[in-house]
Amino acid sequence: MKKLLRKIKKSIVSSGPKSGLWKQMLVSAYIIGLKMFTKYNRYDRSIHKVIEKYRPDLEGNAKQTRKLCREIIYCRFMYGILPKEYFIYRFDLLSHEGRMTFVTRSNKYYFYRKFNNKNYAEFLNSKTETLRKFGKFYHRDVLCVYDENDYPAFCEFIKKHPRFIYKPARDYGGHGIKIYNSELYDSAKDLFDLVMFDGVCVCEELIIQGEEIAQFHRESVNTVRIVTYRSDDGVAHPQWCFLRMGAGGSHTDNMSAGGISALIDYETGIICDCGRDYDGNRYVFHPDSGKQLVGFNVPKWDEVKSMIQQLANALPQVRFVGWDLAYTDSGWVFVEGNARPQCVAPQITAYNGKLSTYKEMDAIFEADKAAKEANES
Repeated sequence: MKKLLRKIKKSIVSSGPKSGLWKQMLVSAYIIGLKMFTKYNRYDRSIHKVIEKYRPDLEGNAKQTRKLCREIIYCRFMYGILPKEYFIYRFDLLSHEGRMTFVTRSNKYYFYRKFNNKNYAEFLNSKTETLRKFGKFYHRDVLCVYDENDYPAFCEFIKKHPRFIYKPARDYGGHGIKIYNSELYDSAKDLFDLVMFDGVCVCEELIIQGEEIAQFHRESVNTVRIVTYRSDDGVAHPQWCFLRMGAGGSHTDNMSAGGISALIDYETGIICDCGRDYDGNRYVFHPDSGKQLVGFNVPKWDEVKSMIQQLANALPQVRFVGWDLAYTDSGWVFVEGNARPQCVAPQITAYNGKLSTYKEMDAIFEADKAAKEANES
């Protein structure tokens, strides 16, 4: 049944929009389907919440709000976007052809599954496994905490690093990350019980940023995110890269947590466009520090490019990865890798969908596959 429904949806999407009546019938049928699976009420609430944020001018205008709700639901069915993505990608300005150029939840997972061996992706999905695989790139102390047996090691760790950063083993988007100061607790055991409350985690020595990067937002560790695709010849092909910075005093630099991302030209290491936040706001200067973003030359950029190639070749079974690096006075250090890198930041820029980039990676994948089959025959 699911396969049949997917085929029907694929046929509808590929054929594009028809008449206004057809569109309204499609939306009505989709709403009925959502209600059958008890998903509509929650989705409807999320749509109204987003509309209140992005279109406050519609307050009290029930007719126009209802019309916009149905348009967002239509885009969810056709293009797989989230309600907020309708606004940050400016789908209201785009034709069907323009909307089809975007990477969304309806098309990105196909590429993740194809490019990345899920058995090896575990090295990036779990913080403890990441440490095992990429430990030499950390250049700082990190402790994996699995159970009560790790209490003695934890005591030694906090003696050396009274302030440290805590990360759940499977956090994403910066969720769950906290900075602890052991001197504020009555005993090491109290703190240990607290960090163990949600299960397996890692405790890391705090990264002390170099001044060049710290100046933008000192409360967070600001990182460079470089997304690469590794071909079978061992070359990590850069797809896009950003300097990610916290904002508003946040300890994380993720856009989903209110951070700002600024596009970097990979060849030169220079920020080549305004910074953006998840709402699509543009920043020539960081809103908190006032430091200029556009034109900033990221320090020791050749070191970044060298480390990226090494990281990609340390896990060749996972071709498509988003790598996060932080800058210190001693150079660049590895923070983490993501086997399902998000594509929000590059697509916010100038309403520019990145599906063509994914298709270019797919072409490399198919060429490598054909070459391998030819060599084996």
